[in-house]
Amino acid sequence: MLDIAHKIEVSRPADIQVKYTLPEITFALRSLYKEAWMHDKFVGNSLSDNCWSKGFCALASVAVYELYGKDKVWDFMAIRPLAWDGGPVIFLQHKDTAFGTTGEHFYPQTIPYELGKPLDSSKLKLSANNIEFLKILETRLSRV
Repeated sequence: MLDIAHKIEVSRPADIQVKYTLPEITFALRSLYKEAWMHDKFVGNSLSDNCWSKGFCALASVAVYELYGKDKVWDFMAIRPLAWDGGPVIFLQHKDTAFGTTGEHFYPQTIPYELGKPLDSSKLKLSANNIEFLKILETRLSRV
């Protein structure tokens, strides 16, 4: 994922200002995912279960979208319903490059997702959970 983050970072137009680089955000997400308290709060499985996240990927996708250029950089995409764990999961796409914040980038496994349909990001409403997750991520980023 860091290779993809670097590739997207170098292709970002200079007129799109961001507070943090995509590799910094990616690194912070990876480090937060490894912490047991994050699993208790935002994942729902204990770290030792080696089970897929039940929300971290969507929260992380929204956070990356919010912190890194919004719709100037990303298209929100959806996995086809039932393609993974019985329901749709969101991820981001930059031009033709899929940028998943799903478990595949946090455990050494892959999720069999396919590029789905774009989601209308203008209808994106941040929940209290999204806002709290974003604050935690920004606190971690401010320490970098």
